[in-house]
Amino acid sequence: MTELERQLLKALESLEGGYRQQQAAWESAYSDLRLMFEVTSTESQVLRENVGSLSKQVRHLSEQVERLSQKLKP
Repeated sequence: MTELERQLLKALESLEGGYRQQQAAWESAYSDLRLMFEVTSTESQVLRENVGSLSKQVRHLSEQVERLSQKLKP
């Protein structure tokens, strides 16, 4: 093996190592993003349910206020 071939092989191995590190970093970041998405989706669903419940309560209270208002009219 010539000196040039050794240098090229070393450069290739270095690039391969860098690629592996970058690939591992991307996989880790993807995993983190997927987990954040799942957590956010779950929290969003809970919030939608809470908003629905609060909306029903507001409608109910509004109806009560309307009935009381009608009763208080002379």
